[in-house]
Amino acid sequence: MKCFALLLCLIFIPNVLGQDCEDSDYNCQIEAYKNLRDTDSIFRLAYAYGESGQHQKAIREYTRYIDLDPQNAVIFSNRGLEYADLKKHDLAVKDFTRAIELDPSDPEYFANRADSLIELGKRGEAIEDFNSALRLDPSDAVTYFNRGLDYDEMGIVALAVADYSKALELDPNDSDSYFNRGLIELNNSEFAAAVSDYTNVIRITPDDQDAFCNRGNAFDSLGEFEKAIGDYTRAISLNPSDQLFYYNRGYTYYKMGDDRRAIRDFSRSIKLAPKDADSYYWRARSYERIGEKMKAVADDRMSAKF
Repeated sequence: MKCFALLLCLIFIPNVLGQDCEDSDYNCQIEAYKNLRDTDSIFRLAYAYGESGQHQKAIREYTRYIDLDPQNAVIFSNRGLEYADLKKHDLAVKDFTRAIELDPSDPEYFANRADSLIELGKRGEAIEDFNSALRLDPSDAVTYFNRGLDYDEMGIVALAVADYSKALELDPNDSDSYFNRGLIELNNSEFAAAVSDYTNVIRITPDDQDAFCNRGNAFDSLGEFEKAIGDYTRAISLNPSDQLFYYNRGYTYYKMGDDRRAIRDFSRSIKLAPKDADSYYWRARSYERIGEKMKAVADDRMSAKF
């Protein structure tokens, strides 16, 4: 499944960042604030370190801030995000938990803790945090998507579909929810619905090679082979090094009885993935149908080998 990183909350930052520095010039801001000791300057320095990818230094400065003011929920949340960027999710959870204790009204703290809980394999606890976040802000499409993704990974597909659908109700241009719902529909043999969802993905992100491939799979399953060929061909044009696209198109050509085109695509698939047993197997079947018995036998041997 195509998965997407859960979106983290926006870090609060004052309107004016670094004297005489552009908002995005974090190196300038670091120089401006690194020798100052007031909490506002420490915050700005920590933020600049974090945005420039210096997460350990950002953590150091947020910790300095906390030593001076241990009651600021935003600082604990921001430090938690830095720990999460370093994959230290146990420490991130502790900071998000402290932020929630200080300010239980902010849904982003619950959503961020859910993100780290998922990374720790605690999906059930993450669901509880997503629930809390949605009680505080029931209009957040991103949180519905993320909870749906969590349900999806847990195999609770009915609830996943419900959350993806709610996310789309709130944000009709959420291509990720269309994509993931379409994949569930493919797996449930709901091919017409999958075509609709992947058509929406392509409308929003017209260069999504996987959306073309998956819509091609749905068209193939509906017996609309020419449309499937068109989608696989578009996927190949977007990424000509993906073996699966050639295999899928070759298999559709095989079902259409176009064995020479099928052989061509299976051969390309084998060139990209020399140990793909399925490509050898179906190329053998095409060779059989055009009377190339020896080549079919050789491909069957290769298929059995892998």
